Amino acid sequence: MMNLDEQIKASLKAEQHHLHTVLDTEPGLFEKLAAIYQGKMRWWAGVGTLLAFVLTGVFMVSAYQFYVATQIEQQLFWAVCFITSLMMQIAVKLWLFMEMNRQSIIKEIKRSEYAMSQQLNTHARM
Repeated sequence: MMNLDEQIKASLKAEQHHLHTVLDTEPGLFEKLAAIYQGKMRWWAGVGTLLAFVLTGVFMVSAYQFYVATQIEQQLFWAVCFITSLMMQIAVKLWLFMEMNRQSIIKEIKRSEYAMSQQLNTHARM
């Protein structure tokens, strides 16, 4: 007869093995990121990516111009440009990652619906 500690260890090992199989089948970050460029929202994702690159260039130029500006008004202008473009870039990237998360959640919901329908079908046959 196994004691409680051995039962807990065996249960944890089985659970860990199941977790590894689930994580191995789950796509990685780059696969999920590539998936947002497929489907109905691919054009918006492309526009968002292009906008993120443009905004990155804008805030880099703004930072440089702020550094080389000699007058306070110029420094203030370039500082506002830098902060605004940085915040806009963050918002665009956040939207892209939210889109990636939305697609992942939809896939998981569909997977759960399928598993539930399979269980209902097996119970209905009995």
